Amino acid sequence: IEAGQEHGYGLEAGSKAELILAMTHNHIGSPITVNGFKDKEMIHLCFIARKMGHNFFVIIEGLYELETIIAVEKQSHLPTPNIGLRVRLFNQGSGAWAKSGGIDSKFGLSSTEILEAHEMLKQNSLCEYLTMIHFHIGSAMDTIKPLKKALKESGHIYAALKKLGADNLSAINIGGGLSVEYSQFKRTAQYNLQEFANDVIFTLKTIARQKGVEEPDIFTESG
Repeated sequence: IEAGQEHGYGLEAGSKAELILAMTHNHIGSPITVNGFKDKEMIHLCFIARKMGHNFFVIIEGLYELETIIAVEKQSHLPTPNIGLRVRLFNQGSGAWAKSGGIDSKFGLSSTEILEAHEMLKQNSLCEYLTMIHFHIGSAMDTIKPLKKALKESGHIYAALKKLGADNLSAINIGGGLSVEYSQFKRTAQYNLQEFANDVIFTLKTIARQKGVEEPDIFTESG
């Protein structure tokens, strides 16, 4: 929190405990992304945090969570936080947690569900709060190639949603994925941090320009 203050760095929360810590210690205005399973109480907390002035992004893991957001919005009359959609990409990562991503992952929305989520937001006049898409293709990727494929796929989804009328969609959250060396004796990463950053910026900028849409802000939750 201290190191990132001058840059506006925020926090990522994946549980109620982390969410309360983020609400307590994060600088007002710096983003907080909320991932993981979210029950009604946790989603209600996100609405309260938004009223406190926090810049919140609630990442939807499934349509049931979006239904809960809609219900809380109608019942609470509190300010609505930003909404993000976790997309289930066809491409998966590499390394120890490769199976946590890809089309067979149990997390995230399929292409059909993304369209359904957008329609639900439109019907409930909440489209203005759709501001982010998020993907996570696995942790500790040992090669950069799967990331390049995932960036292209997510970039096209971002552009397609913008074309559908998601005017306030402005960010892509590329999740985690950086290779962490768990042993001082075994070096497995086949890329460095500069290559990672170059590929992310170049790919998303190129797709946005090709599709004629606003270039996205980029979030990452890598350690």
